[in-house]
Amino acid sequence: MKQPPYVSVAAAFSKAIATQMRPSMLLAVILPFVIALITAVILLVFAWGPLDNWLDNTAMHWGWFQSVSTRLSGWGFVTMSDWLTGVLTFVALLAVSGIAGLAAAAILVMPMALKVIGDGSYPDVQKKGENATVTSLANTVKVSTIFVVGWLITLPLWLIPFAGIALSLFWGAYAFSHMTRLDAIVEHATLEERAYVLRHYSRGFWLIGLICAAIALIPFAGFVMPVFSILVCTHYGLMAVKAVRTQRLAAAVENSAVQAKRLP
Repeated sequence: MKQPPYVSVAAAFSKAIATQMRPSMLLAVILPFVIALITAVILLVFAWGPLDNWLDNTAMHWGWFQSVSTRLSGWGFVTMSDWLTGVLTFVALLAVSGIAGLAAAAILVMPMALKVIGDGSYPDVQKKGENATVTSLANTVKVSTIFVVGWLITLPLWLIPFAGIALSLFWGAYAFSHMTRLDAIVEHATLEERAYVLRHYSRGFWLIGLICAAIALIPFAGFVMPVFSILVCTHYGLMAVKAVRTQRLAAAVENSAVQAKRLP
């Protein structure tokens, strides 16, 4: 096949903003927020102590951390965990609750978004997907597991100056892109088209995830990101499926014309 057709990430964001303004999509923002809030409360009550102790014990094996902790003890801090590890524990638990909200959005809001976007903006993109529900659920579990495990494993690296920003952007980009990129096309794309789009448009989905992760760092903006990222990825994914099919159809017509010319 020829070079994959270009699909604009900017156009996907533009279309997603228009879709987000629909009353149904504005109300949909509430659901993942409520799920994330409930999860955050549960984690803060039951997981704070063990996670804070683990992070503090891990950090105390680092020479530079012990040195800084000793200096801070002269300023009234008994150990670094009095403030820094406590803050990181709070951030970590909020991130885990955030992935719970994103997973809830992927399961409960995605069908609504696909109907609104697919029927409204891409009615000519025929649904040819297989095992959409099972595939979507499996992807949600997979991405959620990788995010939580990866986030916790890399959490001690937050104690390295400025590493927290990079890790937040990386894991945020992973979550926002991988949670919804498959769901965006699973109902419409064939197995072959699905593999092609995920392979050749991976950078576009990563860019969408990175932009959404950066926006989520803005206070209160993170509340709308679970639903908004779904809308952007859905527009981008369906635009890609449509572009690929159009290119293949044009190639088939061209080949037919060439074959016709060769006939006596």
